[in-house]
Amino acid sequence: MDNILIFFVKQKKLALVLTISIIVLGLFTLNSIQRDKFPAVDFEVMTIVTAYPGASPEDVEQNVTNLIEDELRSISGIDKFSSTSKEGKSSIVIILSQDVDDIEPLKQEIRNVVNRIKSLPEEVNGFPWIVDQKNSLKSILKINISSDNLSYQVLRDIIDDMSESLSLVKGVSKVIKEGYLDREFQIRVNPDSLYQHKLSLPQVIKAIKNRNKRYTVGNNNDINEKTIVVLAKFDEIEAVSNVIIKSTFDGPVIRLKDIAKITSENKKETSIIRVNGTKGFILSIHKQEHADVITTVDLVKDKVLELEAKYPTSLKFFYSSDESNHVRNRLNIVTNNGLIGLLLVLIILALFLSFKTAFWVSIGLPVSLLGTVSLLGVTGETINLVSLAAMILILGIVVDDSIVVAESIHHYKQLGKDRYQSTILGFKRVIAPVITTILTTILAFSSMFFMSGTMGKFIYVIPLVVIFSLTLSFLEVSLALPAHLASSDEKTKEKIWFMRIEVWFEGFLTEVLKWRYSVVFIFSIVLIGSLYFAKTQMKYVQFPIVGADSIDARLNMPIGTSLERTESISKQVEKIIIEVVGEDLDSLTNNIGHYFTNVAKFSIELVPSSIRVETSKSLLAKLKKRVKDIKFAQELKFSISRPGPSQGEDVEINLIGSDNIQRQNAADTLEKILLGIDGIDNIERDDESGKARIEVVIDFEKMSRFDVDFSVVDDYLKAVFTGTNVTSVRYGDNNVYFRIYLGSDKQSKNFLTLLKINNRQGRPIPLKQFVSLKKIKGEPNFNHFNGQRSVMFSGSVDDEVTTSGEVISQALKQLDLVSKYPAIQMTSEGGNKDTKKTMDSFKKAFIMAIFSIFLLLILLFNSYSQPILVLIAVPFSIIGVIWAFFLHGETLSFFAILGTLALVGVIVNDSLIMVTHLNYLKVKLASTMSVYKWVAQGAKDRLRAVVLTTLTTLAGVIPLAYGIGGTDFILQPMALSLGYGLLFGTLMTLVLLPCLYLINHELINWLKKTFG
Repeated sequence: MDNILIFFVKQKKLALVLTISIIVLGLFTLNSIQRDKFPAVDFEVMTIVTAYPGASPEDVEQNVTNLIEDELRSISGIDKFSSTSKEGKSSIVIILSQDVDDIEPLKQEIRNVVNRIKSLPEEVNGFPWIVDQKNSLKSILKINISSDNLSYQVLRDIIDDMSESLSLVKGVSKVIKEGYLDREFQIRVNPDSLYQHKLSLPQVIKAIKNRNKRYTVGNNNDINEKTIVVLAKFDEIEAVSNVIIKSTFDGPVIRLKDIAKITSENKKETSIIRVNGTKGFILSIHKQEHADVITTVDLVKDKVLELEAKYPTSLKFFYSSDESNHVRNRLNIVTNNGLIGLLLVLIILALFLSFKTAFWVSIGLPVSLLGTVSLLGVTGETINLVSLAAMILILGIVVDDSIVVAESIHHYKQLGKDRYQSTILGFKRVIAPVITTILTTILAFSSMFFMSGTMGKFIYVIPLVVIFSLTLSFLEVSLALPAHLASSDEKTKEKIWFMRIEVWFEGFLTEVLKWRYSVVFIFSIVLIGSLYFAKTQMKYVQFPIVGADSIDARLNMPIGTSLERTESISKQVEKIIIEVVGEDLDSLTNNIGHYFTNVAKFSIELVPSSIRVETSKSLLAKLKKRVKDIKFAQELKFSISRPGPSQGEDVEINLIGSDNIQRQNAADTLEKILLGIDGIDNIERDDESGKARIEVVIDFEKMSRFDVDFSVVDDYLKAVFTGTNVTSVRYGDNNVYFRIYLGSDKQSKNFLTLLKINNRQGRPIPLKQFVSLKKIKGEPNFNHFNGQRSVMFSGSVDDEVTTSGEVISQALKQLDLVSKYPAIQMTSEGGNKDTKKTMDSFKKAFIMAIFSIFLLLILLFNSYSQPILVLIAVPFSIIGVIWAFFLHGETLSFFAILGTLALVGVIVNDSLIMVTHLNYLKVKLASTMSVYKWVAQGAKDRLRAVVLTTLTTLAGVIPLAYGIGGTDFILQPMALSLGYGLLFGTLMTLVLLPCLYLINHELINWLKKTFG
């Protein structure tokens, strides 16, 4: 074995090539690896959207949503589905089961089932639109285009041209046009002309449909065979005007232009999108799944610059919702803080060890991290928030392994041994515990592989990074580092200043060991008190609002407010937002009428937190104070969008049941309860009434006596109110529809009472003879959960006052569904449910990981009690995390837990090596030295390595914790918990652990004496 070690120790050229190769390969990969905001995740969620123009919410529910949901019930593998039936549109969200091994066949089965539904109403536009939800396919950039003097038609042609050009850019999957009104030919039939020429509306519709055709009838069967094609398609608006509606031998020819006015118009504007206070066109750029977000955005901007030169100079361009900015910013922050940390690590190591030793130990960091980047590229992973977080987490453990090996070699060099002999002895002395520490850390982090829910999908890359980094770290410390250190023939001098500290520490610990039971008692009291304080005084929030990059707002006008009026008031809100947010504003998107014409929703994107003047929380407070300035608004709410993966609202409570009365009563009660709970804001329910409507009540008995066909009545009514698509022609890449209307675009209130409908004999019958009109309250959107009607409540939580779990628990206790509303069921959705699901699965996996570590330590120590000594370090290390977060005014969060997990890895490593060394001294010195002295000496021997691990880890994470190289509020809690937890963990390793070891030693000896 020694001969093999000597061989590798002497291969300094191989070690140098290995080190340089990994670094160079990592740098090359760094330039080509995909960069993104988050890992590419398939949420296993599908949405089905069906357009049913002009239909009321209940009509959409009955004629579209119910049909699709009935088919979905027959598919196994669906966890749950929910739907919203709103005016003109059905939306169904399907959550697939986590237990399905192969998800793609299930997705295809859903597509097949939906596409084979044949009983949807004729008015439904095309097939239902089925979308697979993947975060990697989201919009990465929005291009906003407007002009003060170009016509809408010219602008639309430019948008079409730009969309086509940008869709060909490398990395772009699709370009979606927003704020874009499709062109349509409007045929406005004059009712009086119909009556005059004794025509009916169905006749007109049939004539237009029959005229607009192109088809092949066959071949001419000649020697020179040719295909015979009948061309009757409309090629220009005049062709439509000349369609013959009625013709007889002895009467006049009635053409469409004789009874109708045909114009080329835009489709009716049903919603408005404004960006940064400007109304115009928006091109939303979506990247391909494996495209780099920064490269793709840069290529798109270069293409826009190229296209801009050929368009009119009056055209205005600006960008918004640029995802590459956040990715660039985070990469810069981590890189800057990493370089600062690496420099500090080098300085600290040089103070304790020789400069050459410090240099080669420091090189282990870029080797492990850049090597990990290479492996991430090979496995198809990306550089993103989560993988960067994992690299920061692993810093301390990677440095710890290198320090342990280097310090052991350094120790033998100080004893005056040959450099090769020192290297081999030092390496052999610690390699077993180093391997064990690597395996224990991998086991601890591997518990994340088993986390469920949305969060589990996002963080699976963390254990992957840990495994890659520690594997490379092991190769570095076992193959390269010994050879690097052995190649140095420098004379190692003891650091006099540190020798004095070691002598003092040995004497101090010798005295402390005499009070070991009191020390353990004090530490235990501190632990119990800290845990109690954390449970009662501190709150856990998955993703705190600190560092959030966006704020949402919702403007509610009185029901029935027109789209134009809502837009007018929303402009006032825009001015307030721009004024308050100021230079912290990146972009402001105002979406008016997407849900109801009286509702406007705002998305306020902020500049990255590292360059922001004010926090998102202070901006939110200022915006809320300005709500009173909007005089005519019924309601204006602002809320912060939490950073991290999308998990819904903070609080989502869904009341489900077919009993409409009980469900409505329960919803009204729940709303009052939520309004009375402190700390919850922006409470919304999804069953609010829409605009008032006019119901056409048909007397079917009278209609039958007049011999009027109901389908004809349907045609007339649709043509009066919303128009009916008759046929279409192809212009470029778009279908342009011919839409027929009856009457002018500004009908008087009594128009319906004057309308006449032809019966089966062709005689005009006044509609008022068998129809009456009734004004009724507007319908709400109809929502379903697993096919049953439901009401969803949502709200945002103030983290300083309460948590999502507390709000839901308090609300449901007061509601008391079981006794008061037995027909109603409840589900808790949103961030709270996903948090609980994720953490429950993590706890189970972590317990299994701890048990596996326990078995591994039994194998190393051949003892039952000593593994417990090592693992008992885990709860004590949390004391520093609790008080660090309290004193810094931070909220315990998911990233704080990640930092604590990394902290546990470092503490376990230090404890494991401490116990190993004490065992070594016990065998060597127990017979010649008192137990107090050899335990104190053992702790003194490990003092330099422990202090070095603490200081170098702190040097690596403190720049990020305090934003020295740029602030990242998401990664900051992780660095804070790792840094300050390690400070207290060092005290625990150097003081508490020797006390526990001595107590354990005495206990074992007592048991041997007592029981033989």
